[in-house]
Amino acid sequence: MQLRRFESTADHYGGHGDDEENQWDNHDDMPHDADIKFGDSDHELGAKAKKDGSCCQRCRETCSGAFLEAVWYNAIVIVVLFGWAVLIVLQLVLDLPIDTIERNISVLLHAWFVIELILRICIYNWIDEYRAGNVKWYALDALLLIAAIAVEVSTYGILPADIPFSTNLILQLCVNLARIVVRMYIGYIGLTKGARRLVGGHKRRYRKGGFDLDLTYIEPQVIAMGLPSVNYEGLYRNPLREVQRFFNTQHKGKYRIYNLCEERDYPEEGFYGAVRRYGFDDHNPPPLSLLVRLCNEAHEFLRKCPEHVVAIHCKGGKGRTGVVTAAVLLKLHPDWYAEKALMTFAEMRTDDNVQEQSKRVGVDGPSQRRYVEYWEKIRNFPMNECMAKLSGGNKKSARCKFKRLSLFNINVSHNFLAGQARGLGADSKFDDSLLKWSLMITNYWFNPKRGKEEKKTYIFRAEAVGTEYNLRRDGVSFNIKSWDSKSTVLGLTGDVRFQVYPINVEEHPSSQPFCQFWVHTSFLSQSGQLTLRKTNLDNVFRNSKIDKEFNIQLTYMPSKVQSWEMDI
Repeated sequence: MQLRRFESTADHYGGHGDDEENQWDNHDDMPHDADIKFGDSDHELGAKAKKDGSCCQRCRETCSGAFLEAVWYNAIVIVVLFGWAVLIVLQLVLDLPIDTIERNISVLLHAWFVIELILRICIYNWIDEYRAGNVKWYALDALLLIAAIAVEVSTYGILPADIPFSTNLILQLCVNLARIVVRMYIGYIGLTKGARRLVGGHKRRYRKGGFDLDLTYIEPQVIAMGLPSVNYEGLYRNPLREVQRFFNTQHKGKYRIYNLCEERDYPEEGFYGAVRRYGFDDHNPPPLSLLVRLCNEAHEFLRKCPEHVVAIHCKGGKGRTGVVTAAVLLKLHPDWYAEKALMTFAEMRTDDNVQEQSKRVGVDGPSQRRYVEYWEKIRNFPMNECMAKLSGGNKKSARCKFKRLSLFNINVSHNFLAGQARGLGADSKFDDSLLKWSLMITNYWFNPKRGKEEKKTYIFRAEAVGTEYNLRRDGVSFNIKSWDSKSTVLGLTGDVRFQVYPINVEEHPSSQPFCQFWVHTSFLSQSGQLTLRKTNLDNVFRNSKIDKEFNIQLTYMPSKVQSWEMDI
């Protein structure tokens, strides 16, 4: 089975089958993001969101987001109100009369704010704003505007009551100061909305019922979202309280959340025991045993009730979330294949307004995509059988003995290599002989006694080279030997991550790898050699500075235990 590369082209999205349309039509109460139909053709991939609402509604969303809620606009309003307050203070202190120009400016400003109020009334979805708790601030701003106009009108002598000039100025000052405070909070509302949309990038958001969350219904029972955040981070990510309010109102008692962040955590009390931790490193696939356990658990939960939903998130809700979401979709749809699941996630997670294929939100990492392919091959096997082959130290698990790893066609400059490694200046000047190449191998396996994944790391240095050594011509090679002196090869079982560094990683532990890739010993073929080209290697697959002929060759002794063989 060949690994199918992901190419986001419009040809991948097509028609829709009748059988799965009926499945989606039974969820009339699902939110807008979930009103979707999926095709069941192997040649017509992806999904198509139903257009909910008219063109008028889309214009409203565009106008409110780009104008009335814009930070720059509210900043201008605050500056104008502040300048107005300063002018009133000067009049009050210096006892200056009100001239015609000042009256005209005052009338224009009041007219501006009246037009703004009318636009808010016409544009805003007041039910959503009420649920979000914003209506009281808009209403207070409107009342203060009416009070400001009334005080201004009193200076014309139209009102029957005779208000002294100084008292009138004091009233205007108080109203303007109050409006400044209110508009600062309204500006804060616009700031948080704008920041969340900016950080969310091109991901489809859930904007309904007073919510504005980085959250997408991939299917009626499968949700992908960003990290629930607290404190200042909640200003530009999903606020924890809003996420809690969403699940406890929309799916109360019928949801489960999978946190994939190894590096982040948050208070879980408000979710009432619904959060499960399956953390793994960012920009990496999960250990295959972790993926097996998570998908089977999620599948069992969803089978119990058609109203159950699972929500999957990492930090940004893209790479790690996409891998696990695609794996869950493969478990829910036994006839789907990996590419279809990945394309479905990319199509549904990307906002409708994104037209460029390169900006679609999907899983790009070659190793992450490779592991979705792995899961496609074993998803229909019983969980016990999968775990038996994936557990370390088990007789049924595949153990490969790695011998050598070689890099070819490294046609990049020395300074580029130095810039890739943190801790060295990007403008460093040195020749090939000073490039102390390192290979870090990390082995992950499932320990059934402890019920979790464990890991062990090995570090190797490149072979010694002579004075005539040329990086571009000769490449770099590593002899992989066991730390046990009795063996000349390194025998490993389970997930193996290979990371290549252009410097001594022990001297510079904070450096970034030049390239890396993941494999699982159960899927290595009996050929004893694996060749990975640039497009199959993490960190370099999209780098235009790396030669397209760059490749890595891994030599090993295949396992004697029968495993799921898969050509990658």
